[in-house]
Formats: sequence, C-alpha cells, structure tokens
Amino acid sequence: MFLFFLFNMAVSSIILFLLVSKNMVKPYDTVIENVRIIDGAGSPWFNGAVGIIGREIIKVGRLTAEDRRGAKCVIDGHGSYLSPGFIDSHTHDDIAVLHTPQHPSKLLQGVTTVITGNCGFSNFPNGENQQVQSHLKSLLGEIQPEKFFSNFTSYQKELEKFGIGTNVGSLVGHGPLRISVLGYENRKATKSEIDEMSTLLEEQLEAGALGLSFGFLYPPGTFAGREELVFLASVVSKYDRVLSAHVRSYEGEFLKSITEFLDILKASGAKGLLSHMQVAGVRYWGTSIEAALELLENARTQGIDVIVDMYPYLAGSSTILQLLPPSALADGFEKFEEKVKSDPTYFNILKELTESGKEPGWESKVALIGWENIIINSVVNPKLVEIEGLRIPEGAKKLGIESNFEFCLHVILVDKGMSNVIMFQQSQKDQNMVFQSRLQIVGSDSIPRLGGKPHPRMYGTFPKVLGTMAMSEKLFTLEEAVRKGTSMTAQRFGIWDRGLIRPGMVADLVLFSENLNDTTSYECPTSNPTGIVGVWVGGVRVVENGIIKPGLSGVVINPNK
Repeated sequence: MFLFFLFNMAVSSIILFLLVSKNMVKPYDTVIENVRIIDGAGSPWFNGAVGIIGREIIKVGRLTAEDRRGAKCVIDGHGSYLSPGFIDSHTHDDIAVLHTPQHPSKLLQGVTTVITGNCGFSNFPNGENQQVQSHLKSLLGEIQPEKFFSNFTSYQKELEKFGIGTNVGSLVGHGPLRISVLGYENRKATKSEIDEMSTLLEEQLEAGALGLSFGFLYPPGTFAGREELVFLASVVSKYDRVLSAHVRSYEGEFLKSITEFLDILKASGAKGLLSHMQVAGVRYWGTSIEAALELLENARTQGIDVIVDMYPYLAGSSTILQLLPPSALADGFEKFEEKVKSDPTYFNILKELTESGKEPGWESKVALIGWENIIINSVVNPKLVEIEGLRIPEGAKKLGIESNFEFCLHVILVDKGMSNVIMFQQSQKDQNMVFQSRLQIVGSDSIPRLGGKPHPRMYGTFPKVLGTMAMSEKLFTLEEAVRKGTSMTAQRFGIWDRGLIRPGMVADLVLFSENLNDTTSYECPTSNPTGIVGVWVGGVRVVENGIIKPGLSGVVINPNK
C-alpha cells in the first residue's frame, strides 16, 4: 500500500511538472512594440506588438509587462508600420543571390523572399550544356560556368553552402528543358521528346522547385507546340505547383496570347501566373487591359485559377535580342551571327523585319515605340561601356554609326547578344488599372547584371508600390498594397509559413515609416529607398534604419521540406 502511495505521488509530481513547464513562457528573443500591424491579409492595421522566439512569431497583439520582461531585445516602433516581409514574385535574381548572397538591393526595400527562374530562363537543369548557358547569358550577361547547375538540388546546395540573405524559391525555366532535348530546333517536339522533357521537369519538382515558367516570346520556347506545353503543364498540376508565363505578345495579339495561356491552364488543371501584365506600344494603349482583365475574371468563373504579376514602372527591360524577330534566332545565336556575316542580302531583310515587320505572336518593338525610346542599359564587352545609359540614336551618334539599326546590330554582334535594354512602352492609365485589379501581385522583374545601369525596379519596386501608389496617390489602400506583396504571393507559390503576421508563422518582417519612398531614377537607378526602419529574415534583424547588418538567415524555399 505504501509503495502504491509513493507511485501515485511520483506520477502526480511528473504531471504537475509537465503542466508547469508547458505553461512557462520562454523569454522572447525579440519584441517589436508600439507598431501599427498590417498583417498581410488585407485587414485594416491595428495597434499592437509582436513577440518572436528563434525564427517564429509567438505572439501578436498586446504584450504584457511579463511578456516584455527578459526579452533579449525590445524595439519601440514609434508608431511605424509592421508588415510581413515582402515576397518578390517575379525576379531574374538566379545568379545575383549567388554572387552577392546578402542581396542588399532587395533587403533594403523590405523584400525577404525572391522567386527566380522566370520567363523560361533558369540556371538549371543541365547547366553544363553550353546552349543552356548562352540562353541565360542573353538575359543576364556574362556568367561564370560554376553558377550553372545540373539540377535544382545542386543549385539549392550551392545556395545553402555559403548562405543567403533573402529566402529563395525557384521555378524551372522551360528554355533549359527544351534545349536539353531539342537544342534550338525550330519544330514541334515528338512524343518521346516531350516525355524526356517531362521526366526532367518531374525530377526538379520532386527536388523542390516551385513550378515551371514559359517564355513564349524567347527562343527556343517560342517554337513549342500546344501538345508539349499542355503535357508539361499537366506535370506541374500533378505536383500542385505554379505555371507562370511570359506570353507570346504584349502588343496587338495580347488578348490572343492570354487566351492561349488560359487554354493551357484549362487543359492541364495547373494554377497560373501571367507575367508582367501590360500592353506595349502607343497604338495599343487603352485598347486591351480592361478586356484582358475581364477575360481573366471570366476564366476564374470557369474554374481556371489564374492571377497576374506586375511592376510599378512604365518602362520594361529585357535582352536586346527581343528587338529581333524570333526567326532570326531560330537556330541559336552562333548560327545567326554566321548568317549576318556571310549573307549580304540578309542585312536588309533583318532590318525591315526589326523596324517594321511581323511574325506569328511578334511584331516590331521598334515600330511600336521608336528607337528613341530604347536605352542600352547594360553591356558585357568593355568596348561598349561608353554607350551604357544612352538611347539608341545617342549611341549611334557616339560611335559614328549612320543608322539606328546598324548600331543595334553592331552592339548585338560585339556583345554576343548579351546586352540589355530598357524600353519605354506603357501607359500609366493601363498600369493603374492592373494594379487596382484584385488579381495582381507585385513582382519587380529585376534583372541583376555585373556592371551597367539596372532598371530602377530592382531597387525601388516595393517602396514605389506602398509609398507612392498607396500612400501618396491612394490608388488602393496601404493594407491592399501589403497583401499584394505578401500573403497573396505566398498563397500562389504555396509558401504557407510566410506572408502573414500570425503566431506560428516564420518571422520575416519589415518595419517601415510613413516616409517610405522610392528614390531611384533611370539616371540613378541604384539609389536605396527611404523609410525602411527594420527588416527581419527568420527572426534575425538584417536591416536597421536603412543599413544592412551582418548575417545570412535566408533559406531555400522548398515545399518538400
């Protein structure tokens, strides 16, 4: 009987200990108080505080004196706004996060997660393939061979090896898939070739890639037939990942191009993201955006899950090769170079197509916006550095070249197709309509390169959306602006532990004041924004009053982990 009594006492003591331990509050690592919390869901801001332990948000709302007692760091927000860290839905930061792991251009504007692998471009799979390398170099300029990878797993390991400042999630570019199987052949893929691409895609998705991106405008993606596209999209749907698309035309055939993408989504069941929703060229301003948004909304009523991304600038940016007709690069850049040099008659044909021609899904960008609205913003060859930042006619005059086309072709050949251009092509009214749509999320479409003058969107996208468009111009509420850059993006990519300020979520946060402002210009595109008070990635403060702090606390976003 006595032993039974001792046993009961022991059991009771253990239970009491466990209950007390469970209810003991571990001291917070960080408390951020006296802030207006914008939780990312679109709800009105509310006064409160956030308590963080390790990488996790533990408490949101009013914190007691007991909560604050023992906290390692208590930060007074002085009434500033606290929101989830921004998620950049559309970037070409694939190499930048390896070259400059802290990724200051994004952290300093409050971005804590970037999505790479867009528009059909990525640095895997089969990155050892020279054509795969040339494909990405046409957009990002010179890239060291070791920055290409055989698959998503090897890319992830390299990112984790040295650490990263922002979180990184990656799509698989359709370009490398097709090049791995067909090279730059201008034809439809056979059933066995489609199967081969499908197997390669599955391997990347099983490893943790977030989805697939199409680049219908860029060779070799422009050569793909419907059977290939639907089959690959079906693989994406099988894994419940994202299918994004740079559609074939953002000009006169924009609505037709959207219809093509919707057809692929409907046939495959994949969830879609239409890249950088816009209409280019004065003649198309005010003609298509409203109809396009209506087309997308109608598609959703039919069960097609599609949204769009966009950046807040009227100029776009891309490879200089976008100025050429797709047929010019049908066999790859080397064959194009050979043809230009060996066939004197081709010069005039190419000139006419480039300046005024049309091909299926493509029409002359030069005819739509004019040479004077195109800037050479980044080159690789040192011989061309003097023309960086100049408009095409200015560059031609600088080099003493008679015609704008001749100058453009000269730059393309000397720089091996690796130059970048900025193109002034959009209407403010059209863009506002896109940003006011419930279907739009924020994506900078940043194209980081070594040297040159980047597009301002690389440094100022999120401050411009929140500071200028929401707080100054009042095109939408600040809470809606935050939602477009946080929870809505997280939902699209299946990033379920980020994008909201809630207990249990990862502590990716940005503290910003009412002075949040984009300070960039096309002349000075690398100017950092004002008003960013603090940024936390995984509970670690990485920005303090506009200054980067040491530490690489980002992770690779992998839905399998």
